[in-house]
Amino acid sequence: MDLTQAVLEHPYLVLGLFVLIEGPAATITAGTLVGAGAAAFWPIWLIVALAEVVGDSLLYLVGRSARRPWVASLLSRLKATALLDRLAGMSLPRLVITAKIVDVFALPAFVSAGLAGLPYRRFAAWVGAAAAVRGLVLIGLGALFGSQMSGLLALPGGIFLLTAAVAVPVAVFHLVMKRYHLRKVALPPTKGSCPVRILIGADTYAPHVNGAAYFAQRLAVALTARHEVHVVAPSTDTRNRAGMSSDGVVEHRVRSLPVPGHPRFRFCPPPGLRAAARRILDEVQPDVVHVQSHFPLCRALVDAAHERGLFVIATNHFMPENLIHYLPIGNAGRTRAHEWAWRDAARVFAKADIVTAPTPYAATLAVVSGVSGPVLPISCGIDLTRFREQTPTAEFRWAYNLAHKPTITYVGRLDAEKNLDVVMRAFALVRGSLDVQLLLVGTGSEDRTLRSLAGELGVAEHVTFTGFVPDEDLPSAYAASAVFVNAGTAELQSLVTLEAMASGRPVIGADAAALPHLVRDDETGYLFPPGDVVVLAERLLTVLCDPERAAELGQRARAVAEQHDQARTVSAFEQLYRIRPAREAPVPAEVAA
Repeated sequence: MDLTQAVLEHPYLVLGLFVLIEGPAATITAGTLVGAGAAAFWPIWLIVALAEVVGDSLLYLVGRSARRPWVASLLSRLKATALLDRLAGMSLPRLVITAKIVDVFALPAFVSAGLAGLPYRRFAAWVGAAAAVRGLVLIGLGALFGSQMSGLLALPGGIFLLTAAVAVPVAVFHLVMKRYHLRKVALPPTKGSCPVRILIGADTYAPHVNGAAYFAQRLAVALTARHEVHVVAPSTDTRNRAGMSSDGVVEHRVRSLPVPGHPRFRFCPPPGLRAAARRILDEVQPDVVHVQSHFPLCRALVDAAHERGLFVIATNHFMPENLIHYLPIGNAGRTRAHEWAWRDAARVFAKADIVTAPTPYAATLAVVSGVSGPVLPISCGIDLTRFREQTPTAEFRWAYNLAHKPTITYVGRLDAEKNLDVVMRAFALVRGSLDVQLLLVGTGSEDRTLRSLAGELGVAEHVTFTGFVPDEDLPSAYAASAVFVNAGTAELQSLVTLEAMASGRPVIGADAAALPHLVRDDETGYLFPPGDVVVLAERLLTVLCDPERAAELGQRARAVAEQHDQARTVSAFEQLYRIRPAREAPVPAEVAA
């Protein structure tokens, strides 16, 4: 029995296998059989839809379960990596529909859906719906020509002739569409714009909530537009795993443990870290390793990268003051611990080719404390499109029961080094003159203490504790405020202060650490002596009692924030990443933003 006879006798079984292997051509062929009267429409349509769901689910499972380097190698051999990069940023509906219209995109599209960890139920629902619609169209198209092409089935090898008649134009269509889209994806590179494989190491990363974690995540996501980006960060449990985030970043999560007393934070214990770092570096083969700290995970990455002669950049977000005040060892013990902490950081950063810090103050502090210079100041940057003056606040006010009256706002961790007790006491003084409210956005170890203090001062009903606020709601929090306050004395830059300034809000900040770099007295806000409750209250009253002056300060604050555009930060680091081919050349001056 030849294949033609087998198809005619068992069309549903054979065509189901054909559709699983090559969807459009087999589906149109099935349509011609329907038009020729050799098969019924509804069974064929159901088989086509089910076969496509099965095939696409297998691709999804490859991405869901496979390690990223293995998948990358497969996609590279299939010439699909460029398409993967383009499709990774699409929404699920657009991704599925694109793959169904141009079938050659199916492999990278559905593998990337699995790598991104998209929920399978949503994936299968969209694939099933798209396959059903496409099946109707293609079977109908084949049925239109079925009666004219039915004579081919009577010839020897007729099923091959029929399939070729359908497959050739389909293949030509795919080839044209593939070349068209590849031209859009792979534009001729401009000078110095070649993609770089970047590995970012971070001891604190999402879902951690702090400035260093936010910076690392935002930098990684921004870089994916032009580069292949991998991030090595603590896992959310005790297992190692790898996968692609919905933002297109390949995450290598390393087993971790919760930090005692701070369950939302996790750290990677040193045993086995060096081996894990070596394995990841050998799998990824990065062009540059960019670590965000000198703590155990980044330390292991620096050591392993140094052994392999890889180009290493280190960015310091660390101040001992953020950790040492938690130690019950007295002032003398804290002084010794402070000195040791900087020596330890200097030993790790000495193995990096380039060291950066968020501000000139932070860079100078690192050099003075023993880090081998020069240390380049590069701002952490801010997304100016998200934080702006005119942001709707109605939903935010409703969600957190925030009254329509002047609001003093703080955003960030509610921890001891933020000196929020000073803010609370100053607020109580301001309440004696004005009907204002205090908005504290964030969580931390001082939450309960601050609530108790608000009660003692008699202002509890005028203080709103929001707890954790999703990142997408932060612009509304700033927009709902009249003035932003930061009493912290251990800030290397303070992203939340930048965000408030970008939102056009004046800032009252402690005259300490890096805050004077942003808060320019009587220009973008006011400074006050650290810990001075009375002066802080006076500065707050100055702003709150003069709305026109507050608006002027806010406009100037926005202008300063615009100098920290995230695009400039990303561009500066891209320049550093490309120094690798000429490491003996001097560092370009323009990268020091």
